[in-house]
Amino acid sequence: MINITPYKELRFGDESIYDKIRSNEDEIPKKVIDYLRAGNAHLMSPGIYDHPFKKEIRLLGPYILTDNNRYIWDRDTWKYVVKYRLALPEEFIEFVLGNEGSKVYESMVVGKNWNNVIQDWKATGDSIIFLPDNADDKELCDF
Repeated sequence: MINITPYKELRFGDESIYDKIRSNEDEIPKKVIDYLRAGNAHLMSPGIYDHPFKKEIRLLGPYILTDNNRYIWDRDTWKYVVKYRLALPEEFIEFVLGNEGSKVYESMVVGKNWNNVIQDWKATGDSIIFLPDNADDKELCDF
């Protein structure tokens, strides 16, 4: 799996997210944002960390998503792209916009997001789950 968010600020790598901010006005295609939002729950690391662009916000996780094919990324990646102009790897964008990416996307939209997974864990009653039902997924306006 290729990690498209290997940033130390997200607790998921050694690179800095601040080095990957788009300087141009190019918009990321909606299809790419939809792909990032449709990712399936892959890995969660319990913890709390500072929002890289708003130090007053603390985030739970990180929550990692996958396309179950080639890529993994932080759950909030689409928000960083839309609100803070985070650049994405060009090969990722090309993949998503291509035929293979379209097929993978179709399989992802029927998968499980973190909200579903947490609710399933709580429903089993096998253990105590302190995570919020919505996995502390903040709305874009609050992010």
